[in-house]
Amino acid sequence: MNSDVIHTAGIGERAGSVLLSQWNEFCRLRTSVLGRCGTDDIHDLRVASRRLRATLGLFAPFISAKTVKILSGEIRRVTRQLGHVRNIDEASIYFNSLPASLPVLAKRLRTLRQKEIAAVIKALKQFPCRDMGTLLRKAAAGLAGSATNNSVDQSLPAYLSDTSIQRYQVLHDLLAAALIAENHVLRHRLRISIKKWRYLLESVGQVCCQDYASTLELLKEYQTVLGSLNDMVEFSALSDTRRLPQEEREAIKISLEQDSERNLALFIEIATSRPIQYIFLL
Repeated sequence: MNSDVIHTAGIGERAGSVLLSQWNEFCRLRTSVLGRCGTDDIHDLRVASRRLRATLGLFAPFISAKTVKILSGEIRRVTRQLGHVRNIDEASIYFNSLPASLPVLAKRLRTLRQKEIAAVIKALKQFPCRDMGTLLRKAAAGLAGSATNNSVDQSLPAYLSDTSIQRYQVLHDLLAAALIAENHVLRHRLRISIKKWRYLLESVGQVCCQDYASTLELLKEYQTVLGSLNDMVEFSALSDTRRLPQEEREAIKISLEQDSERNLALFIEIATSRPIQYIFLL
């Protein structure tokens, strides 16, 4: 859809176009993963699947509940399976960058990745792409409405505004407590809430032709450092289950503790010097 059409189309039609665009990207990346299974391919498909689920959830009140349930359930299964491989890939990159040699862990992560990749390939091959595509197109058509029914165009703006306020309020309420060192769980919840508001603004920016670039960049910065903090927790859990030699366990523990402290300090610096301000434009 070109820019002239985007600006002249109704808001429901633009919402449908965004949904279809994300579906097409998901399908393209699914094909890439089936062909290569590279680290970047896995990461990109996982992000695309999460973004598609987020958009489905955002527009759920204007789509058949049954359709949303079926689509979200199928895509969620793919997201979860990809998440296992993503954690292994990120852990391998992190541990391979450490000055200490970790040969036992490296070998076991390679073996584990092979197992998880096989599960990903199976899940992607079994994914009912044709049926899901039919449901997505129906959902997009429902958002677009018809020439005689403008209910979506009339109610969607107010709904998006209310939802944006609610999602921002969640992250705002979590932020101060998340700065306290021992509040690991709250930082995890904050990261998820930031992601949800970011996905909303991305969709609203496309649907309503608004530029949220500076806010989205700041949210991405928050999400990145909070993601690194969460990775330290995930990497610790992953390495703890590998039955490693004592020297490898000690090296891992020291590195994870040091990087957790560094990332927490960076998060506190960002949060205090560049607080997240509310923005919403239609």
